[in-house]
Amino acid sequence: MVRILAVMLVAVGLPLATAAAEPVTLKLSFFASDTDANYVKVIKPWVDIVNADPSGAVKIEAFPNGALGKNPMVQPQLMLDGVTDIALVNPSLTPGRFLDDQVFELPGLIKSVPEGVQLYQALVMSDSLRGYSDYYVIGSFMNPNYNIFARRPIKSILDLKGMKVRILGPVIGQTVMAPNDVVEALGRGTIDATTAVPSGVVDFGIDRVTRYDFLLPLGSGPLTVLMSRAKFDSMPKAAQDVIAKYSLKFANELFIKQLGSHHDDVIDRFKADSKRTVVMPSQTDLEAIKPIYEKVTLEWAAKDPRNAALLAKAREILAQIRAK
Repeated sequence: MVRILAVMLVAVGLPLATAAAEPVTLKLSFFASDTDANYVKVIKPWVDIVNADPSGAVKIEAFPNGALGKNPMVQPQLMLDGVTDIALVNPSLTPGRFLDDQVFELPGLIKSVPEGVQLYQALVMSDSLRGYSDYYVIGSFMNPNYNIFARRPIKSILDLKGMKVRILGPVIGQTVMAPNDVVEALGRGTIDATTAVPSGVVDFGIDRVTRYDFLLPLGSGPLTVLMSRAKFDSMPKAAQDVIAKYSLKFANELFIKQLGSHHDDVIDRFKADSKRTVVMPSQTDLEAIKPIYEKVTLEWAAKDPRNAALLAKAREILAQIRAK
């Protein structure tokens, strides 16, 4: 009957409907909770937008809560091993893999989330950063400056003397302690304080074991959504076009819109909490820390001619962004 109907349609000049191709199904790994701000405000909405694309060429299945791997350090390898196709990656927690991303951690370089995102995007698009050749970059996000969150009072930088502070990142300082372990270490008194971004303090439960917030800016930290390059290259062009359509500029603008002011909102909540003490560094503190910032930057640039060239390029891009 179907064959007869097809012959009749052709005979009268009507086009045959072709069966739609099955969508390419992709797995997305998110190592943190499905209540994490990055997931709720950016990752989940982005997945929904891609899945709703009229082409129907791609279907993304998200696996939050560390369902495919809880350790943030292994997310890049999970993609290379085929465990997942897409993942949120914190380059600061994957030492030795994204070497040039240390530039973002230099204190005093990045002033705001939007300019940090634009800088990261420009460096990715100009192929200026090592470690990305095995991946297709979907989003190049930027955290605000890290601050210090402690169990003990901090009124000035002088109070940091003698404190055991867990520090994130190879420039700000590198340890093997993942964010998930910080709460336990603070609770046990193994450490007195940690560097973190404001939303991370809430997302990882650090606010439960800290009461004192010292908002000294300590450099920024990148976040990126990556896809296995091998997987991307193996997909039909229609599926590649969908991922490309919602990558970089689109994903980055979504991040800025959804999270650009979120960290400020968290700090406002901390200020309104009678059980917390929020301290802004005094001008004296900022002047005292400035030579240290400059020393850290100069030492990093002097380690490798590539570092110096990358820092100069980053400053040039930032100047252009600020001029606009």
